[in-house]
Amino acid sequence: MKLFAHTECWKFIEEFPEDFKSFGCGPGGIGDRLVPDKMYGLDVSDACRIHDWYYRFYSDNTEAGRRVADDVFKNNLLRIVRERSKSKILKWLRIMRCRTYYSLVRFGGGPAYYEDRNPDSEYRVLDLDGLLAEVVVKGVKIDENV
Repeated sequence: MKLFAHTECWKFIEEFPEDFKSFGCGPGGIGDRLVPDKMYGLDVSDACRIHDWYYRFYSDNTEAGRRVADDVFKNNLLRIVRERSKSKILKWLRIMRCRTYYSLVRFGGGPAYYEDRNPDSEYRVLDLDGLLAEVVVKGVKIDENV
């Protein structure tokens, strides 16, 4: 069965097949029970592995890049379900589950997508209370109307 992925993903699979095999559905830990690799007995882990590659290595660090990753995921899930489901009822149930998986990554996948994509120098602790206290101590008046 043919699935879609970026050319760089296919290269990664060829060079690091064991690493690719370690990817899968779910965020790890207990989350793997909530988002299993199988939908009513049908293995969809290859769609999840490709999605994991996008979240870890896809070069577009924007929300548009994340949307591409999630859309590829949905496309591949539906390809697997439509090609490998024999029963119409199971096919319908699996398509509904595909929609759930897609909704979960769209709603909650942001932190996972952006993790490790920005250098540490771009992160700082925001302490407005400390900053305002420092400004007052230095004798600078704060305009409360701003």
